[in-house]
Amino acid sequence: MLHMVVNTHEPTDCAFRGEQEDAILRGAFDALEGASTDDKVELRGAWVNRAAHEIFILADAPDAHSIERALLTAGLVGRTHSRIVPIVEAEDA
Repeated sequence: MLHMVVNTHEPTDCAFRGEQEDAILRGAFDALEGASTDDKVELRGAWVNRAAHEIFILADAPDAHSIERALLTAGLVGRTHSRIVPIVEAEDA
């Protein structure tokens, strides 16, 4: 099942602020790729709205709980805010 993960962070935590912030945020998203594999979550793509500090991730997973576990394992829970939204392709709606 497809899900859109809408992830936001505070401007003070943005990777554009400096090397330390970049390493922390980029490291967590790199860890998400590994955690996703372990939880049977396939990341299909990601897009960034820099001005709004939002990251959109399209993921294919059995359920939202699998995605939440991957976010937790990656260290994004508590550092950023993520909303997991189930979606269907327009042809199936």
